[in-house]
Amino acid sequence: MALEYIKQINENIHLAVWKIEEDLEFYLKNVQLSLIDEKILLETTHPEKKLEFMAGRMLCKTVLHELKITDQPIFRNEYGKPQIPDSEYDISLSHTENYIALTIGYQLDVGIDIEKPKPKMAKIAPRLYTAEEMFYCQDNLVYFSKVWSAKEVLYKLFMKRELDFREHLSVKPENKDWTLMTGKIQKGNFKQSYQLAFYELGEYFICLNVT
Repeated sequence: MALEYIKQINENIHLAVWKIEEDLEFYLKNVQLSLIDEKILLETTHPEKKLEFMAGRMLCKTVLHELKITDQPIFRNEYGKPQIPDSEYDISLSHTENYIALTIGYQLDVGIDIEKPKPKMAKIAPRLYTAEEMFYCQDNLVYFSKVWSAKEVLYKLFMKRELDFREHLSVKPENKDWTLMTGKIQKGNFKQSYQLAFYELGEYFICLNVT
């Protein structure tokens, strides 16, 4: 088993991380899928994507059982967001290379992203970041990556499609070490602010909303 940790962030939110060390056969033997997820797995052709998908389901199964939330398999809704059947808990998953990150919120919508700073973040920034966000980043690759990660979390929180990363999503660092941000979603009549927090995992970092 490759559960790195389960951490309680506050009274409503948990964070968990799984390191992918097993092969696909292990997950197929140990995870029961919903009918919707069985269809998704069948339609997934890339072996690496299959492995990531099943590892994510294994992480959910392990943590939801550990926290005594449910033993029922999760499923994806129409927007691709994982859901727990008939539950007051919300969940969000993210993966990168050999890690899967999970956040669980009680009576709270949640979003999560796990990233490793990459040069491409600086290249795409002028197209997706506001002028203020570009100023905050100051040509720092880690900052560029954290803005991207924060916007990914906001995108997952909104749950629906058709969001423009520059027009509808904005973020602002709240401390010097960039461990806290304020994120805002503004689209039409929908306006919502969130507090976002960052946690380090070796050369990776994890961003999730904590309010």
